Amino acid sequence: MKTKRNILFLASWFPSKKSFFDGDFVERHAKAVALIHHVTVIYVVSLNEISEVKKEEEQIDNLKIVRIYFPSKSKIQNQWTKFKLYIKEINSYPRFDLIHVNVIYPVGLVALYLKLTKKIPYVITEHWTGFLPQDPAHIPFVKLFLMKKIVANSSFLLPVSDNLGKAMSNLGLKQQTKTIRNVIDFEIFNSTNHIKNEIPKFLHISNLTFQKNCDGILKVTERLWKDNYVFELHIGGNGDLEPFYRYKNTSDFADKLVLFGALSQQEVAVIMNEANVFILFSRFENQPCVQIESFACGLPVIATDVGGISEVFPTGFGQIIPSENEEELYQSLKNILENKTHFKSKKEIHLFAKENFSMQKIANDFDEIYNKVLK
Repeated sequence: MKTKRNILFLASWFPSKKSFFDGDFVERHAKAVALIHHVTVIYVVSLNEISEVKKEEEQIDNLKIVRIYFPSKSKIQNQWTKFKLYIKEINSYPRFDLIHVNVIYPVGLVALYLKLTKKIPYVITEHWTGFLPQDPAHIPFVKLFLMKKIVANSSFLLPVSDNLGKAMSNLGLKQQTKTIRNVIDFEIFNSTNHIKNEIPKFLHISNLTFQKNCDGILKVTERLWKDNYVFELHIGGNGDLEPFYRYKNTSDFADKLVLFGALSQQEVAVIMNEANVFILFSRFENQPCVQIESFACGLPVIATDVGGISEVFPTGFGQIIPSENEEELYQSLKNILENKTHFKSKKEIHLFAKENFSMQKIANDFDEIYNKVLK
């Protein structure tokens, strides 16, 4: 029988009143670990619309989530206030066996302080694309210096893709490393509710930023439409839809373009089961949740060869194409519409996802690391 440990999840990103979608993949990891251990998530974040500190607590079986909100002031004041609130809240609990940091900065500073003062070990899961050379984000010298200190004092670095781990190592963030990927709730994402369409549906869901290259998707699909191919493009997510509505209002392609806003996981699963192919035309990625969610729904994916996408992309599950290559995307979608491309069965795609990204699988992967650290 496995020993139930007390694990403290500290997250730089986590769903909250500030952003319901920020770091939802961290919440999924916490739910997975809670299948085996007692998990307490503490997340401190500033809000403009409050005048005093407020705390909310949520208990789901072995998972406790504590969200602490404080009035936003200047950037420096916010960082100091956040640090103090973390320490105050953590000190109100009995000793934790291990700290699991999610996204190094800034919450890793709290973990480093606790290791130095209370000798509590910590591991780090990392998701940030800012470490990738393709990401235009620039890491200031002082921030990178602090990140190196946080990583060096951790027990394990657990990136969500091999590619991310290599990129971090190249920047000098070095520690013993094991890739542990994102997780899927198969009670939500499955292939049993698929709807067969009379008109093929291409789907894209994201935060609709530069990273996702939605402009490229629109150019290619409008070209297909002008070449008299019959299909619909469904595109949306938790990003700024205004440019897409402007495009829709000025394009003859508008009738075949379906826009939607932010969706719950349940709604994402429904719309994936209504699609024929998922398009992921990203400029850079780590290990995108939408890729493995699509697989869980038995949905083939056309994706660019960036980040960790190809690390978990078996033959017949879609197609990998070069980033920014609109001609390759055009030919891939054209071949699908002409029935020249054949994918593995929905059942086979789903079973691969279940074997590799289930709550229990990821929980066991984390548990193996915890046991190595605490032996």
